[in-house]
Amino acid sequence: MRSLWPASLAGRITLLLLGGLMLLHIGSMWVHERALRGSEQGARLERMADQLAAARLAVAPLPEAARDAAAHAISRPGIEIHWDRVAPLPARAPPDALAEAAARLGPDARLSWDPKAEPGHRVLGAVPAEGGWIVFSAPWVTVGRGPLDHGAISSMVAMALGIALVSILVVRWITGPLRRLATAADLIGRDPSPRPVPMEGPEEVRHAAAAFNAMQDRIGRLLEDRTEALAAVSHDLRTPLSRLQLRVGFLPEGEDRARMEADIVEMESMIARTLDYIREGRDAEPVRPADLAAILQTLASDAADQGHDVAYEGPGRVVLPLRRIAAKRALSNLVDNALRHGRPPVRLRIREEGPMLAVEVSDSGAGIAEADRARAMAPFVQLDPARSGSGVGLGLAIAQRFAQASNGSLELRESREGGLLARLLLPRQAG
Repeated sequence: MRSLWPASLAGRITLLLLGGLMLLHIGSMWVHERALRGSEQGARLERMADQLAAARLAVAPLPEAARDAAAHAISRPGIEIHWDRVAPLPARAPPDALAEAAARLGPDARLSWDPKAEPGHRVLGAVPAEGGWIVFSAPWVTVGRGPLDHGAISSMVAMALGIALVSILVVRWITGPLRRLATAADLIGRDPSPRPVPMEGPEEVRHAAAAFNAMQDRIGRLLEDRTEALAAVSHDLRTPLSRLQLRVGFLPEGEDRARMEADIVEMESMIARTLDYIREGRDAEPVRPADLAAILQTLASDAADQGHDVAYEGPGRVVLPLRRIAAKRALSNLVDNALRHGRPPVRLRIREEGPMLAVEVSDSGAGIAEADRARAMAPFVQLDPARSGSGVGLGLAIAQRFAQASNGSLELRESREGGLLARLLLPRQAG
């Protein structure tokens, strides 16, 4: 039963409206049928009683030989009447369905079903008359018209279709603001320009839309303030870093100078990655057709030029809607992550998975334990020993943010070589 229950609010309201009104309709039809059946049956019994009484009066003064002809002359469509000296039925209680008819025709009336006809579709009876019995048969069904005859079924089907059509239109009109509210909520964090929800519909929905718009504005201001603050800190930090780099340049060549230069480069990389993480999904970069295979080939070539064992294995051209700069930044972080924390060889692949494309970056390092994979994608988290060393722990977080902003996802698995397999799932069509 739970599988038949609609998941959407619109479907549930429509089902409840349809079910409730159909039950009301069936109940009213049942009451109407019962009343109609009772009045129809009463009228039929009254006519039958009158015809039988007329037949008794007609045959009373006639000789016995003429009585059957006179009784038959009174027959009408729906009842055939004869006179007979002997009753065709034994003196016993009538069937329950004919008890009311027997009571109306008199205490001596005998009623039963005609054994030659279909059960319940023909009545055979007799009432005492002058010197014999008035015998009659009638093609009469005492249970009358049932509530599921063709007319009732047609009426219910027509009403169900009408109720369903009206319910769908009304429910869509009522739940439209809720759908727009859900769509706007889903775009938070993906769309860099928040879209206010129209405040229309019932009072409760308008109040929810107003509260959502206010919340969206507050979140937008908080994110802008945080981004501006970090950008200012980054700018302020780059000035003393530049002075340090200049002063280091005057130091004599040696191990200390090399270490200081490496520290300065790492600090600049940390600042750049932090800003990339903050800006991810909020830089208003348009979605355009881009060659994903070309991006991976470029990343593999750049890493190979630096002496790393990195190669791309996949189709030569894969075009899909992307934010190209953000995609290159996310994939570059995955490749850097594999080079920094894994071991060669590092392989880049593209696989087709239904409506999604899977970009795989695998290495042969120590990998990440399954229990730690979700925590590894959190920002500023460095695992030990698989993720120990330099960096700020934002490589996987930046890739995951890009995936979520693109209506995709990031998965971490164990590669065939035993290291880490990062799978970036992206939709073929823009969401």
